[in-house]
Amino acid sequence: MTHSTAQTISEVGLSRRVSIPLFVLLVFGALPALLFAPIGVGISVLALVAVIGAAFAFSRVKIIASDTELSARCMGIFHVSFAWDEILSVQEGPETGVLEGAGYRILPGGKVGLLVGGPSVEVRDARKTYLLSVSDSQQTVQQIRRHLSDARP
Repeated sequence: MTHSTAQTISEVGLSRRVSIPLFVLLVFGALPALLFAPIGVGISVLALVAVIGAAFAFSRVKIIASDTELSARCMGIFHVSFAWDEILSVQEGPETGVLEGAGYRILPGGKVGLLVGGPSVEVRDARKTYLLSVSDSQQTVQQIRRHLSDARP
């Protein structure tokens, strides 16, 4: 009996240059509710903003290669996976940032992104092109290609 092995190829989080100012803006945006609304409403709005801010502050994109597939997960919620034989191409993608957003994104040209900003890789299958945030795009592309060649006869 063989067990599938999984290897983390890349794991990257939202840059602190973005997450901290975003969290501060969210908190300042909630202050009017805290100051001018009834106390219960103000505290509820502040708690909601804290939860949303924490979700973005701890956003991560994790890419895992197993014996059977390549998978990527963002924020622990959004997930895409590709069987090795479905992948048509892998290449370095563009640097992403605030304009592209964070999380699961529908991008121009019909691309789908799992993003937290910074370097990315493009993985294309027969259906779509996916843009995935990574810590090092060149190294990640090399690792994915190595797994691709190992998985294909």
